[in-house]
Amino acid sequence: MGSSQSKGDRPPMVFVNEEDPVPIRVSSAFVNQLQHSQPGVGSPQDVENQVRQRVQAELARIQVEKSASVDMTHVNYKSTTNANAVATEQEMDQLGKGASSKHIKALPEEIRKIQDSLVLCYKKNQHRSLDCWAEVQEFKDVAQKAQNAFIATA
Repeated sequence: MGSSQSKGDRPPMVFVNEEDPVPIRVSSAFVNQLQHSQPGVGSPQDVENQVRQRVQAELARIQVEKSASVDMTHVNYKSTTNANAVATEQEMDQLGKGASSKHIKALPEEIRKIQDSLVLCYKKNQHRSLDCWAEVQEFKDVAQKAQNAFIATA
Protein backbone atom coordinates (compact mmCIF):
# COMPACT_ATOMS: atom_id res chain seq x y z
CA MET A 1 0.00 0.00 0.00
CA GLY A 2 2.49 2.67 1.02
CA SER A 3 5.57 0.81 -0.15
CA SER A 4 5.44 2.26 -3.64
CA GLN A 5 5.51 5.79 -2.27
CA SER A 6 8.62 5.23 -0.21
CA LYS A 7 10.67 3.85 -3.10
CA GLY A 8 13.10 6.20 -4.76
CA ASP A 9 12.16 4.93 -8.24
CA ARG A 10 9.59 7.57 -8.96
CA PRO A 11 9.28 8.69 -12.51
CA PRO A 12 10.65 12.20 -13.15
CA MET A 13 8.24 15.12 -12.88
CA VAL A 14 7.50 16.85 -16.17
CA PHE A 15 6.57 20.54 -16.36
CA VAL A 16 5.37 22.12 -19.57
CA ASN A 17 5.65 25.79 -20.37
CA GLU A 18 2.31 26.80 -21.89
CA GLU A 19 3.78 29.53 -24.09
CA ASP A 20 6.64 27.42 -25.43
CA PRO A 21 5.71 23.72 -25.34
CA VAL A 22 9.13 22.38 -24.41
CA PRO A 23 8.99 19.80 -21.64
CA ILE A 24 11.22 20.32 -18.62
CA ARG A 25 12.14 17.17 -16.73
CA VAL A 26 13.08 17.28 -13.06
CA SER A 27 13.98 14.21 -11.08
CA SER A 28 12.48 13.57 -7.65
CA ALA A 29 15.96 13.51 -6.12
CA PHE A 30 16.53 17.07 -7.35
CA VAL A 31 13.16 18.20 -5.94
CA ASN A 32 13.97 16.60 -2.57
CA GLN A 33 17.37 18.27 -2.56
CA LEU A 34 15.78 21.65 -3.22
CA GLN A 35 13.18 21.13 -0.52
CA HIS A 36 15.80 20.31 2.11
CA SER A 37 18.22 23.04 1.09
CA GLN A 38 15.77 25.95 1.19
CA PRO A 39 17.13 28.59 3.60
CA GLY A 40 14.91 29.93 6.39
CA VAL A 41 12.26 27.26 6.06
CA GLY A 42 11.81 25.36 9.27
CA SER A 43 9.13 23.92 11.35
CA PRO A 44 6.16 26.16 12.10
CA GLN A 45 7.32 26.32 15.70
CA ASP A 46 10.75 27.65 14.65
CA VAL A 47 9.13 30.28 12.47
CA GLU A 48 6.80 31.32 15.28
CA ASN A 49 9.69 31.59 17.76
CA GLN A 50 11.66 33.69 15.31
CA VAL A 51 8.68 36.00 14.76
CA ARG A 52 8.16 36.36 18.52
CA GLN A 53 11.83 37.25 19.04
CA ARG A 54 11.70 39.90 16.34
CA VAL A 55 8.47 41.35 17.75
CA GLN A 56 9.93 41.48 21.27
CA ALA A 57 13.09 43.16 20.00
CA GLU A 58 11.03 45.75 18.11
CA LEU A 59 8.80 46.40 21.14
CA ALA A 60 11.87 46.87 23.35
CA ARG A 61 13.34 49.34 20.83
CA ILE A 62 10.08 51.29 20.66
CA GLN A 63 9.82 51.35 24.46
CA VAL A 64 13.34 52.76 24.74
CA GLU A 65 12.57 55.45 22.15
CA LYS A 66 9.32 56.32 23.90
CA SER A 67 10.91 56.64 27.33
CA ALA A 68 13.71 58.78 25.87
CA SER A 69 11.19 61.10 24.21
CA VAL A 70 9.10 61.31 27.41
CA ASP A 71 12.23 62.20 29.40
CA MET A 72 13.14 64.91 26.90
CA THR A 73 9.60 66.27 26.94
CA HIS A 74 9.62 66.36 30.73
CA VAL A 75 12.96 68.21 30.77
CA ASN A 76 11.73 70.69 28.17
CA TYR A 77 8.48 71.20 30.09
CA LYS A 78 10.31 71.80 33.38
CA SER A 79 12.68 74.33 31.83
CA THR A 80 9.81 76.09 30.05
CA THR A 81 7.69 76.08 33.21
CA ASN A 82 10.52 77.54 35.29
CA ALA A 83 11.15 80.23 32.68
CA ASN A 84 7.43 81.04 32.55
CA ALA A 85 7.22 81.20 36.34
CA VAL A 86 10.13 83.64 36.52
CA ALA A 87 8.67 85.79 33.74
CA THR A 88 5.25 85.78 35.40
CA GLU A 89 6.71 86.76 38.76
CA GLN A 90 8.64 89.64 37.17
CA GLU A 91 5.52 90.79 35.38
CA MET A 92 3.54 90.73 38.61
CA ASP A 93 6.22 92.78 40.37
CA GLN A 94 6.14 95.37 37.60
CA LEU A 95 2.36 95.54 37.71
CA GLY A 96 2.42 95.90 41.49
CA LYS A 97 4.92 98.76 41.29
CA GLY A 98 2.87 100.45 38.59
CA ALA A 99 -0.37 100.10 40.53
CA SER A 100 1.09 101.56 43.70
CA SER A 101 2.47 104.57 41.84
CA LYS A 102 -0.87 105.41 40.22
CA HIS A 103 -3.31 107.49 42.13
CA ILE A 104 -6.76 105.91 42.14
CA LYS A 105 -9.66 108.24 42.76
CA ALA A 106 -12.55 107.19 44.90
CA LEU A 107 -15.82 106.61 43.10
CA PRO A 108 -18.45 109.32 43.39
CA GLU A 109 -21.11 108.54 45.99
CA GLU A 110 -23.87 108.17 43.39
CA ILE A 111 -21.95 105.54 41.38
CA ARG A 112 -20.89 103.66 44.52
CA LYS A 113 -24.50 103.39 45.77
CA ILE A 114 -25.78 102.09 42.41
CA GLN A 115 -22.84 99.67 42.21
CA ASP A 116 -23.64 98.36 45.70
CA SER A 117 -27.30 97.89 44.78
CA LEU A 118 -26.27 95.98 41.63
CA VAL A 119 -23.93 93.69 43.58
CA LEU A 120 -26.65 93.10 46.20
CA CYS A 121 -29.14 92.20 43.44
CA TYR A 122 -26.67 89.72 41.92
CA LYS A 123 -26.10 88.12 45.32
CA LYS A 124 -29.85 87.76 45.93
CA ASN A 125 -30.51 86.34 42.46
CA GLN A 126 -27.49 84.11 41.89
CA HIS A 127 -29.45 81.66 39.75
CA ARG A 128 -31.58 84.32 38.05
CA SER A 129 -29.11 87.09 37.22
CA LEU A 130 -31.33 88.44 34.43
CA ASP A 131 -33.73 89.69 37.10
CA CYS A 132 -31.20 92.49 37.78
CA TRP A 133 -31.61 94.08 34.38
CA ALA A 134 -32.97 97.34 35.81
CA GLU A 135 -29.99 97.77 38.19
CA VAL A 136 -27.59 96.99 35.34
CA GLN A 137 -29.18 99.61 33.10
CA GLU A 138 -29.11 102.18 35.88
CA PHE A 139 -25.41 101.46 36.54
CA LYS A 140 -24.60 101.72 32.84
CA ASP A 141 -26.37 105.08 32.59
CA VAL A 142 -24.54 106.53 35.62
CA ALA A 143 -21.17 105.18 34.37
CA GLN A 144 -21.80 106.76 30.94
CA LYS A 145 -22.61 110.12 32.56
CA ALA A 146 -19.41 109.96 34.62
CA GLN A 147 -17.37 109.06 31.55
CA ASN A 148 -18.83 111.96 29.56
CA ALA A 149 -18.13 114.33 32.44
CA PHE A 150 -14.51 113.13 32.65
CA ILE A 151 -13.99 113.56 28.92
CA ALA A 152 -15.47 117.07 29.05
CA THR A 153 -13.01 118.12 31.78
CA ALA A 154 -9.92 116.67 30.03
